[in-house]
Amino acid sequence: MYNRSEDSTRIVIGIIGGIIYAVGVGLIIFSFASFFLAPAIGTVFTSMFTFVILGIVASSIGRALVGMARTRKSSGPLDDQRSPRREVQEDMTYDYTFVSDREAKTERKKPLSYSRCPECDAENDDRASTCQKCGSSLVGYKKCSLCYKLNEMEKRFCSNCGHDFNLD
Repeated sequence: MYNRSEDSTRIVIGIIGGIIYAVGVGLIIFSFASFFLAPAIGTVFTSMFTFVILGIVASSIGRALVGMARTRKSSGPLDDQRSPRREVQEDMTYDYTFVSDREAKTERKKPLSYSRCPECDAENDDRASTCQKCGSSLVGYKKCSLCYKLNEMEKRFCSNCGHDFNLD
């Protein structure tokens, strides 16, 4: 529900906050300027440290009032009061694993379903019985787990990379 008195109150709080903030910044600037530019004024105001502290406090209060004036107060249901930023943050998921771990997981998940022809070295589907490129038979061979080359069943080492089949 729209309430006109809330708008005027926020405007007044914002103006008062801006004035208090300006006074605080002015006190800080005055204390440092009197210290560096006019040592004679510094002797008059012996407690410049007090002006700095008062300036910091006043500027903090002024900024808080200005921030309070900028917030929007809603009298609607809770769904109307939730900010869109909060909804986006709830939908986000974070993956804190290292990049190399993520790459290793994707490599493990990705099934390699091809084999390389023993004659022409072309890549073929594992379910194929003949090579797509040269037409030679792919049945009766064992596949190397490192390079996916098809080798004769009685061989102990891969003809392409030298992998020992007894290690599999």
